[in-house]
Amino acid sequence: MFQKFSKLGLLYLSCAFTIIGTDVLAKSDSNVSLSPFEKAELKRLLELDFRDLGRVPIRSVLGYELEYWRNPASVHVIRPDDISLNGHVLMVDSFRNVAGMYVTRGVGYDDFVTMRNFSGSATEKFLTLVDGREVLQHMGGTINWTTEDVPLSILDRVEIIRGAGASIWGTNAVSGVVNVVTKHAAATQGSSVRLVMQHDGTFLGEYVHGGKFKDSFYRVWVRDQEYAEGELMSGLRARDDGYARKAGFRYDKALGPDLDFTFAGGFATRRVDHAMDLSSRLLYPTDPNYSLLPNPYLPADGFGLLPIASNDEFPFIPISKASSLPFLPSQTSYSTWPAPNGFTSPTAIPRIDNYEEMPQDGSHLRAKLSGVTGNDLEWSLAGYAELYDTSLGHIGHSWERKEYDLDFRANKPIGDSHHLSFGSAFRRMSFDVNDVVTSPWAFSTFDPETNSSSTSIPILDYGASPTKFDRVTAFFQDSIDLSDDIVLSIGSKFEDGDLSGTNFQPGARISYTLNEQNIFWGAYSRAYRQASLVEQFTKVSYARVWDPVNSIWLNQSFSGDPSFNDEQMDAYEFGWRMRPNADLLIELSLYHYDTKDAVFSGPPVYSLSDVKTTGGELTFDYRASDTWHLQGGYSYSRGKKDGAVQVDFPESMASLTSHMKIRDNLLFSQNLYYTDDRIIPSAYNEIPIEEYLRLDLGLVWRLKEDWEIGLFGRDLLDSDHPENMYNDLDVEPGKVERTFLLSITKEF
Repeated sequence: MFQKFSKLGLLYLSCAFTIIGTDVLAKSDSNVSLSPFEKAELKRLLELDFRDLGRVPIRSVLGYELEYWRNPASVHVIRPDDISLNGHVLMVDSFRNVAGMYVTRGVGYDDFVTMRNFSGSATEKFLTLVDGREVLQHMGGTINWTTEDVPLSILDRVEIIRGAGASIWGTNAVSGVVNVVTKHAAATQGSSVRLVMQHDGTFLGEYVHGGKFKDSFYRVWVRDQEYAEGELMSGLRARDDGYARKAGFRYDKALGPDLDFTFAGGFATRRVDHAMDLSSRLLYPTDPNYSLLPNPYLPADGFGLLPIASNDEFPFIPISKASSLPFLPSQTSYSTWPAPNGFTSPTAIPRIDNYEEMPQDGSHLRAKLSGVTGNDLEWSLAGYAELYDTSLGHIGHSWERKEYDLDFRANKPIGDSHHLSFGSAFRRMSFDVNDVVTSPWAFSTFDPETNSSSTSIPILDYGASPTKFDRVTAFFQDSIDLSDDIVLSIGSKFEDGDLSGTNFQPGARISYTLNEQNIFWGAYSRAYRQASLVEQFTKVSYARVWDPVNSIWLNQSFSGDPSFNDEQMDAYEFGWRMRPNADLLIELSLYHYDTKDAVFSGPPVYSLSDVKTTGGELTFDYRASDTWHLQGGYSYSRGKKDGAVQVDFPESMASLTSHMKIRDNLLFSQNLYYTDDRIIPSAYNEIPIEEYLRLDLGLVWRLKEDWEIGLFGRDLLDSDHPENMYNDLDVEPGKVERTFLLSITKEF
């Protein structure tokens, strides 16, 4: 099929010159002309290297190839230059330039991404795929962006589809889809090296080599990433240094003129440490005569859940804020409490920490057959195998995940007015979970659930919960040309799984081409989000309370609920895409999400809530001249949880990117980001985050065709600021500090 792509490149080139000639003739014939959308696409094609013309990516949200500007959805495409020219180290950094996406950092190795204010939590409630492979970590509902990142020279594009895509992609495609696509091995022939060095010692190095064997193409690559230690919000050492190392390969072979075979794989290992602060999990009553035996704040006698609050009704405070010390368990602490940034605890109280390793190893294999039949049926059959071994040593929780997937997808035009997309998939997933009690958490505690004292009560306890899960899915979608200007797409995804239950996820999209400059579109989708294994099956011992009357510690816990498998959302969207000329693109997107039974974690119980989210995004892309390119966006989003306005997501965000050529080989880069204020939710220590303005500046020098050197300063307006932490596992975020970095890329 690669030969076919090469022929397609020649076709694009010949068409380009034909269109140019046609456009010239159009000056004398007003009936023959290109629309601004077509002119912009032509300019982009002419700017491509000839070798890339055969691999022009055409984006789609309908299950088949379609030009970007025809898609009835908010689509943002990130290419390698969008990462390197803006001084981003990993692709997740570049998501800051996408309207509606909220990117934050906890400590040095933790990045969090939320899209369109769906619950504002640390769990990524959108679907992420890397070459068709779903990369969600099902245990906690998160994505390890470091593990799933790829070297820049093999990245083709990142397609970010904002808005529910359930009818094609299925469960977890709730607030959107992030689709990472790597290059064909034929496009990475030769070798390349990329080095990124930060002033604090953080380092990234990548090496990629591609070659050819007869009529087959291959590549291999390695990456090393070193993390320097940072600081926590309070000024304490973050202890977030460590490393991440990866390696991968890809083999592509054309089995025939319309049949391709791909075999690829990768291995990643990460070694970092984490300091778990336990001080806020140890609670002390302000009344020295108070006892939980029985709990007087519950309607019935006996034990119960203790709401964590510092008020008159429930007068319990973290032990770190107590005026006098009760019995403290044997432990080792590396610090004492400071008092900046809203921390009011006395320095005499020791900060109780558990400092442990957090190793993670992951590997995967991917095999894919794809082709086109004589009747224009385009199809692919892919198989995936994954093995992940993850340990959260600071809380004593670890698991091994094995997963096998088989996925078939196809699309075919039917007549002149229909284009069908369909497919099916099967998944088998198994877990081996281990929970242990960590020091200094191993001290005698009375557990109301078992009515006994024990030194073996872990923070997370998966117990005898299910460990094997299967899932079967199928989808069908028909895109119908109702007229030359109106296209309607309707379809549904069917799923039956041990985790998500049985459901249908219907969707409909319609686009209307008003004229050559304006396209309108609308969409409806019913999307489902699969609760994590922690939310469904894990007992969480969130706190221990000192009983001064009986001189004992009492364990407080809550358990997951297996019925949390139907978090569903009705999504409504409207969009307007306008291109008044070939150099200016403006897009407006409006949406409303109505979510039933949204899962929210946090003591004393997991809660189900109704969430309504309303918002919009306004973006533009303007080529002011041959030497100046401007891009920007503004997003507004307001969410209400059971009628109350959510404060854990910034209502307003904005970005502005400017690339200006000082000389042909010297480019000046500027990125400006604005983020509204928010409150980081936590059952232990809610932290307000003030609004902040971030400025990144850079110079990129391209020597000949095979050298690129970049010098960047990031967060230049502020020496440091906090952004995020993992809800209910951490109680203090790290500082995002001003940094300076040097990037060097060499191809040979």
